[in-house]
Amino acid sequence: MPSDKTVRVGAFVFAIFFAFVVALGYMPGINGQPHVHHPGMSMEPGEHMLMGLYRISLLDDVTHGLSALLFLVAALHSARASRLALTAFGWYYAYDAIIYLVTGALQMKPLGENIGLNLPHVVISGIMLWLAYRGRTNIPSAMAVPA
Repeated sequence: MPSDKTVRVGAFVFAIFFAFVVALGYMPGINGQPHVHHPGMSMEPGEHMLMGLYRISLLDDVTHGLSALLFLVAALHSARASRLALTAFGWYYAYDAIIYLVTGALQMKPLGENIGLNLPHVVISGIMLWLAYRGRTNIPSAMAVPA
């Protein structure tokens, strides 16, 4: 089981990471306007292409910014708050990845593109949930997944 210090450091690292992701979106030379492939399709205010790969909306920036803030508060407060934040956001970003993977498949996006676009959330949520659950012994055996 990760120590309390490891869990708090993990939450703090995610706070820095998400703040960096938001800041990265506003660094000139790294980003551009989204490519519009369909005539008549307009861009929303605040949208940009992060590193030319990811279409980032204002909603994404707010989500990542609030994630950074809440991870920072949790890391500064306690290991228990950090573990709660890692659990909540781990499942949130995992669910987000699943939604967009399924949506991409239904929209017939190329498999490599679909996986590539969603891989960051898959990896990030995996790390969060690993930190939150690894070695937990207080999960009731009826709810535990067999090893």
